[in-house]
Amino acid sequence: MVSTSEYIILGLNTFKYNMGNWFKKAGKSIKKGADKVADKAKDTTDTVVKETTKAANTVAKETTKAANTVAKETTNVYKDSKKAVVHTTNVVAKNTEEAAKQGLDVASDTWKEGSSQVVEFSKDGLEAVEDAAEAAVDWLDKNACYMGLNMALTTGCVAYFTPKPAPADPGTVTSTSISATMLAAMASVGQKVAIMVVSKEVGKLLADGIFLIPGVKGKCDKELLTRVLTNVIAKSNPIYTTAALSTPAGVGLFVGSVVSPIVATLICEGVVPNGFSKLDD
Repeated sequence: MVSTSEYIILGLNTFKYNMGNWFKKAGKSIKKGADKVADKAKDTTDTVVKETTKAANTVAKETTKAANTVAKETTNVYKDSKKAVVHTTNVVAKNTEEAAKQGLDVASDTWKEGSSQVVEFSKDGLEAVEDAAEAAVDWLDKNACYMGLNMALTTGCVAYFTPKPAPADPGTVTSTSISATMLAAMASVGQKVAIMVVSKEVGKLLADGIFLIPGVKGKCDKELLTRVLTNVIAKSNPIYTTAALSTPAGVGLFVGSVVSPIVATLICEGVVPNGFSKLDD
């Protein structure tokens, strides 16, 4: 006969056994549920990653496509010498038109030869200069830029590079300084060599004066502009350049006909004659 205490012990053992089985089953169910949640979360994460990657790839693809389109157009316009010549000729024509309004002698041989020199530069193509324009966003587009800047440059040419009766006038001071530098070099080393000797000095004087013109400062890097203008002096026809820069009046016409269209193209489109952004060693 089973005693009461033995019944109690037997009941407890049965309870422990049943509870043990329940916890095992519950544990398996919890684990199974947790695994499902984890799998679902992983699927969701994978989907998010996949969609994010897909979106990022799409953006990158479109950005690259747009960049390639711009690069292709730049290559077609600037490296194609024929297109570069046509483009530069149009820029020079607009520059001359605006200069005439400011009273510059665009009918003079000095002006005509200067304009021809700019077109001659473009026969080797134009190079796009990285980070050339610092703040061209002031203009709605390049056409608006050219219109506004041509006016500023031709006005500035008269103000800062054209001699006046007053000795202390900025135009008188700058043009006299440049012509005196050229004459001294010609007397020292001769006409042809003078260009190479004074190109850096005159390039800096030109850049300093150009940077005084509203619409230029803050729109391009001054060191870049100085290099470009140094090359303008060094690579121009030496007979023309020494003759033009040997008189204060000639300095104003040289700046108006040669320098202004090159500066306008640099600021409005970020391009210069091929090879002009760097100095030769």
